[in-house]
Amino acid sequence: MKKDNYIFKLGALFLAFIAVPSILYFLGNFEKRDFLMESLSLITILGFTLLLSQFFSTRMNKKFVKSIRMVNVLKIHKIIGYVFISILFLHPFFIIVPKFFDNGVTPTDAFLRIITTFSSLGIILGLIAYTSIIIILITSFFRFKLHLKYRTWRNLHAYLTLLFVITATWHVINLGRHSNTSFSIYYILMVASGIYYLLKTYLFKTSKK
Repeated sequence: MKKDNYIFKLGALFLAFIAVPSILYFLGNFEKRDFLMESLSLITILGFTLLLSQFFSTRMNKKFVKSIRMVNVLKIHKIIGYVFISILFLHPFFIIVPKFFDNGVTPTDAFLRIITTFSSLGIILGLIAYTSIIIILITSFFRFKLHLKYRTWRNLHAYLTLLFVITATWHVINLGRHSNTSFSIYYILMVASGIYYLLKTYLFKTSKK
């Protein structure tokens, strides 16, 4: 019975955060590019959606914890976190690397444009999201070396995650070449559900106390 629950819960996560965005990607009427560019786009999309799944693979999801035990939930959370934060960490380079293979903007010019263009709201939001996710990665990986108390780290992690998902989602909807109406609705629904879980745990409980 527990094994069935385990498979069902993981299957639900797979369906919501891998299968659905993949279907939206392949059914979307997007301009097709070469295999490298399309592969990097799909990897980035799934990296982002799987990070959104982190809201539902924590102790906040009590049904999930009860079904597969907390130790397994933490393993899933850490694996998804470290792997797909690393993918999003490389996101700017996914934009720059293809420039080596075309005759348009040079990789150096593309990189400088990304980090110095402050007239675009989408780029500013992207930089904020990128900075927050780097801090999340560093504070998670080096929590003990930074001598952060668990409660301090947990609150910092929650607030940075909230900052990341809001700015990153806005950035994706604003600038993403694959952000059509269907994708935008999907992102907003997933983020709204995740934020509800977060607020329910950190704010509603505090208010009750």
